[in-house]
Amino acid sequence: MGLFTTSKKKGAWTLLLTALILLLVVKWGSSDSLGLGVVERWVRNSYAPLQKGVASVQQGLGQFGTRVLGLQDLKQLLQTEQALNQQLSLENMRLRESQAEVERLRGLLDYRNAQIGQFDLEAARIIGHAPNNWYRTMTVDKGADYGLTLNMPVITPDGLVGKLINVNRSTAQVLLITDREMAVGAIIQPTRENRGIVEGVGDGRLRMINIPYYSQAQDGDLAVTSGISQTYPPGITIGTIRDIQKEANGLVLSASVEPAVNLDRLEEVLIIKSFQVAEAPANQGV
Repeated sequence: MGLFTTSKKKGAWTLLLTALILLLVVKWGSSDSLGLGVVERWVRNSYAPLQKGVASVQQGLGQFGTRVLGLQDLKQLLQTEQALNQQLSLENMRLRESQAEVERLRGLLDYRNAQIGQFDLEAARIIGHAPNNWYRTMTVDKGADYGLTLNMPVITPDGLVGKLINVNRSTAQVLLITDREMAVGAIIQPTRENRGIVEGVGDGRLRMINIPYYSQAQDGDLAVTSGISQTYPPGITIGTIRDIQKEANGLVLSASVEPAVNLDRLEEVLIIKSFQVAEAPANQGV
């Protein structure tokens, strides 16, 4: 009897313990609002840092790709802007060149119009320069077809350039005043009393010789064509007197002459086909 009672009590306690364990398992299995069990929550919490790391890497790769694509777009935009700037700079240079040409041609036209009745002028464009050092020459794009002939004077509104020494149908060659073969009769302004000869020295230089020893010429005076020869009309500016010196014989002076025309930068010239020399007024009371 006692043994039976004891066994019965043990069975009751076992049943109670089993029911308690089942209740706890059910509670643990249903207590998570997301429906996660204890084991599942433990697994989730264990790999959560790893998942965050993977997400960070993915986000970083996405941002890097965006930055790379942005840099490529920026580089393409920069290249486009650089090409546009180059095109605008080239166009601006062309416009400045066109404006400069218009101003030069306007100056030639104004000068030609002002000389109507005195000079018959033909405008020409320079198309070449002599490649050698023996002669200082240039070639223009007008020739015999425009009525040009040998020894016609070549000028600009600034002064004397030279004369024609070779004429073809469509082109002509100009011997510059700085060539050693050139010599032009000249007088010194403002007195117009001191005659001499301006000759080429080479290397872009001129000098005036045979100036009378009594000359009152000073640095800065202008040397102009005298008009003694039939080649050059009188009064064409040749250059500016510099550094007057007495020659060894003491009878004449010489001076350097700074050319009035910058021969290295010429692009257009005027050729005097014919000219009229104004008659000097008759003396009164003679």
